[in-house]
Amino acid sequence: MKNKYQKMKIPKVKRQLQIVVLGSSKAITTPEAYNLAFEVGEEIAKRKALTLTGGGLGVMEAALKGAKKHKGKTLAIIPWENLNKVNDYADVVVATGIGWSRNSINLNSCDGAIIVGGGAGTLNEATYAYMMNKPLVALTPSGGIAKELTNKYFDVRKTEFIYGANTAKEAVDLILKLIKKHSKNKNVTTPLDDDLQDTEESKNSKIKLTKKMK
Repeated sequence: MKNKYQKMKIPKVKRQLQIVVLGSSKAITTPEAYNLAFEVGEEIAKRKALTLTGGGLGVMEAALKGAKKHKGKTLAIIPWENLNKVNDYADVVVATGIGWSRNSINLNSCDGAIIVGGGAGTLNEATYAYMMNKPLVALTPSGGIAKELTNKYFDVRKTEFIYGANTAKEAVDLILKLIKKHSKNKNVTTPLDDDLQDTEESKNSKIKLTKKMK
């Protein structure tokens, strides 16, 4: 009996790619950005990937809604504690209860990110993606932060180039290409890891042993 379940033949699961759509809340989402986010969700679903957002309205709602049109799987990672504080198109909801700190969870949980429109919150998410070596594509015609970040690096480290795209299809095709390229990279550390390690080593190099320590 001890090995009963270990010996069961159950097919292994191939994990779906998880693409996060970053963008404006309802307060500043334009009709153009909403429509483009919907199309991005459609294109992600057509590729059999999972669409991930922060679960709010505006761009977040549009992307999940577009994915559901093509029976795609959707995930919302929300800042609130209540599972019900989410838009109507999420298959799975993760209620973090940690406020906007949940942005890091969104990016840690994705293979790549597409920026649609966006303001300060979206900029914060994009910056985190950059630090964590996540592929980034900005849908330029959606305006906002997406337009501002198109075809740029955030800083001199040149961690990730933020590629611009002019259509939803182009954005999804490009992010999938970038994800595939990243998957071949065997380096598991990020520039943030390296910075923290350098800081720690710098501190340790200044430690002097006391007589008791010797």
